[in-house]
Amino acid sequence: MLKCPVCGAENGDLDVVCKSCKGFMQAKVDTLDLFSTAWGLLEHPRRTFRRIALAKSKNYVILLSAAIGVVIVYLYLWHWHMAVLIPSLVTLLGIGLIVGPPLGNLFVALCAVAVGFILRVRGINLKFRNAFAILAYAGVPLIASLLLVMPLKIGIFGAYFFDINPPPIVINPVAYIGLIGLDALAGLWSVVLLVIGIKFAAGTPWVRSIIASAVVVGAATVLVMGLRPV
Repeated sequence: MLKCPVCGAENGDLDVVCKSCKGFMQAKVDTLDLFSTAWGLLEHPRRTFRRIALAKSKNYVILLSAAIGVVIVYLYLWHWHMAVLIPSLVTLLGIGLIVGPPLGNLFVALCAVAVGFILRVRGINLKFRNAFAILAYAGVPLIASLLLVMPLKIGIFGAYFFDINPPPIVINPVAYIGLIGLDALAGLWSVVLLVIGIKFAAGTPWVRSIIASAVVVGAATVLVMGLRPV
């Protein structure tokens, strides 16, 4: 809770004007800069997520959610070794770029609704716009991995990265393990950011933030591993 410096009344962590005396408590953020916000998630994630929640305009959340969708589609294609069914690398990459953006925005939107519902059951009100923005920006490490690590995978393995004949680990085990390890670190970092974001943007206890984050991770896992291709 945030105490009003004028009358001492308790307000929500994201309130700008005191509910009791209408006194000014904290500045509202007009817009978000993508690169400074992404860097802030590395340096000061708590402060940055509060800034995201306070922002009037949730800039870039549609773009970030679209990129998260591309990550999910490529994970799906990799997990199910889809090069067996779709041997063309161009087609595989194209599927991710076409299907990923709408899928990502739908996935983030549904997860935002789920997170809001979980917190609301406990009496904590997290607006949909804030939940959507938190989920989108928490995916920044995954998006960085998509932009930096995926080109290396394609350059080293080509379509064989999505294949099992031969599996990519046989082609170059050191490079494969190293690149997958970077992906795993990016995924872990995104989960940590999600927990921190929900905790400090919603003002919820750590346990509830972890539970809400686990629901999001579970939904992504089911989407990637639970939907077997026909």
